[in-house]
Amino acid sequence: MPPKKDPVQDRIKAFNSKCEHSDPETVKELVKQLLGDRHCLPVARAAQVSSQRCFYDMEDDLLKAYRRFLKNPVKNDPNCIAKGAIARALVDLDCKDYTFFIAGLHYRQHEPVWGTTVDTAVEVRVSCAMGLAQTSYPRTLIELVATLHDPEAPVRIGAARAIICTQPLAAEAVLRAKALAKDPDFDVTAQVLTALLHVAPEDSRDFVSGYLETQTDPELIEAISFSLGESRLEAALDVLKLCWDNQPLKRKQEHAFLKGAVFHRSEHAFSWLLDVVAEEDRISAMFIIEALAIYRTNERLKARLQKVVSQREDDKLSDLFHRVWEK
Repeated sequence: MPPKKDPVQDRIKAFNSKCEHSDPETVKELVKQLLGDRHCLPVARAAQVSSQRCFYDMEDDLLKAYRRFLKNPVKNDPNCIAKGAIARALVDLDCKDYTFFIAGLHYRQHEPVWGTTVDTAVEVRVSCAMGLAQTSYPRTLIELVATLHDPEAPVRIGAARAIICTQPLAAEAVLRAKALAKDPDFDVTAQVLTALLHVAPEDSRDFVSGYLETQTDPELIEAISFSLGESRLEAALDVLKLCWDNQPLKRKQEHAFLKGAVFHRSEHAFSWLLDVVAEEDRISAMFIIEALAIYRTNERLKARLQKVVSQREDDKLSDLFHRVWEK
């Protein structure tokens, strides 16, 4: 027997097909129509297209659809599929309705899972944190301070990222206080310290490096180093180098600083790592040779590393280079 048709997916497919072959004004009308759909999936798709097509004048339609799914939400919008997509679209479309975003920061949707409940509104709150930060609401930072203490770690991370967009001096004070409070989730602390370097790169270098150097948990050190490297901030690389130089013993946990530099992917980061290979202990050099191998298609970096390795005249380093870089 042929598979049963899914009317919801059929509506989405028909919408996608019409959008591909229609002019912008027609697509806008199609989006408006689909935002009125009773099912969360088509509405989520309509919200996504409104963002992709930059339909800035659809704010009212998106807000109306969002409010509709606040009624009996667990049944009508499980996992906040529609509300999450709408919130993301409103952020992308530079919505300035701070009342919407504040309400979203406090929204919870507990759904039953294996004899307990889970809050499925996490992404809604994350989007609303960034959305509120993009408005001119004067008490934005006050609201985001509370969100920094949300029960869900991803929301706390989202709040730290949103705070970057607020007044720098006040943001620096809030982020320092949060770092010193020691969040139980390592990724939250890592994001808070990275956010500090965004808002106050010069004034926060010593604070972040000092914080990192006092840690003993290798998982926390790794989380912070990874976050700093991924940020690609110049100040973040400075912190990683400072922490490395200040450690007299280069143990396994100190290699996290080198790994952070690997993810930094900047010319300055590569130059520093090559200097370590050229001048420092064999174990650290071997660690860098292996870690940098994720860029083995970068011919310029490969040639530079090969030259450094050959100049050391160390058979173990040469063998490792040929094994991991010439696969």
